[in-house]
Amino acid sequence: MDLDKQRNDLRMIQSKGKIQGLKAFAKFVCGVLGFIQLCFASAANPNVSDTGYEIISATVMPSLYWVDNNRLLFAGIKTANMQTAIAAKEADRVERLKKLYVWDNATKSVRFYADAKGACIANGVIHYTVKVDKAAGKTIVREGPFGFEKEIEKPLPSTKELSTQGQMLRMHSIFTCKTHLRSGLIPSPPTDRNVVVLREGDGYLDLGPNVGSDLAKRRATPRNLTLYKAVSVSAITLPMTWEENFSQFDIVYSAYRGAYVLQPKMPRGSPIGIGRPWPKDEPLLVYLLWADGRTQTFSIPHWPAEYLGHPRPMKMGWIFGGGKSPKSVALYFFDGTSVAKVQPGFVREIAVSPDGCKAAVGINNKPYEMGTPISLKVFEFCVGR
Repeated sequence: MDLDKQRNDLRMIQSKGKIQGLKAFAKFVCGVLGFIQLCFASAANPNVSDTGYEIISATVMPSLYWVDNNRLLFAGIKTANMQTAIAAKEADRVERLKKLYVWDNATKSVRFYADAKGACIANGVIHYTVKVDKAAGKTIVREGPFGFEKEIEKPLPSTKELSTQGQMLRMHSIFTCKTHLRSGLIPSPPTDRNVVVLREGDGYLDLGPNVGSDLAKRRATPRNLTLYKAVSVSAITLPMTWEENFSQFDIVYSAYRGAYVLQPKMPRGSPIGIGRPWPKDEPLLVYLLWADGRTQTFSIPHWPAEYLGHPRPMKMGWIFGGGKSPKSVALYFFDGTSVAKVQPGFVREIAVSPDGCKAAVGINNKPYEMGTPISLKVFEFCVGR
């Protein structure tokens, strides 16, 4: 009996030794190959922080900006305050309650930043309006490095600038936080071209004739998107084409990849002027574009998301919204192999931290119920790795 017990004890010791060896090997692999999935939280189960605040659906300007890998600047409203205002039927609740706040990911807390309805950040400089004096024809803005802004007085746009013709000659860029004259671009694009002014020094992107252009002109060939560099009149012809139906409002810059994200609404080769859903037998596509003209294409399985909403690259893959039914509407993650549902809800906006590990998401978790908020949540994928 004693001999059998000794043998069993020996087997247990050997088994424990193997397990400890496997654990040590796994730690070694994570140390050497930190990007593989073994070393990260599950894409379908990241650490989630509900900030207790909500955003209003963005139209032109983003609501979310990562200042660095820890701090998120956002334009929003404390959800508890919004619910109180809704119960009181306050008509001006959004105008009164919407402010600029900062989420601190280290302390998991929010602090008030400025009494402004929105902001723009470009090249490390923040811009936001604090007062508009229509009678005096001026506006007071604060501009400067984050936390060190100074007040500047600027004239309001003139009647001529606000006219239809004046608007056609100008375009505002979320990448420079400035309004640009078409005549100031090199080369100067015609007023019927859909143009996006990129970050300082990156030039501008010609997406082709706008929707109001003559259909024959839109169907002309070649139809490639064109990148014009700020320092040269020479054009870089890109592989993406007009019929992929790119929108200037869907182009964003990824600080993590150092590239622009372009999301087509139609597959290449689709008929121009005829809208249709993305074919179920074709993978969803998203592109990265670098300032030197390099591009990279990513294919994402069509099912279960069915479309891409605000796709953003992260360290492990791509995060995006999708789904066309109550059961499938959700935040999704693609790890390069498969698509996983992260959290149910309709995604309104996504911003990824510069290190590619955190995603700030505006998500309505109950989109089929009236009056439900677009909650601001932060999803962490690289915790403890």
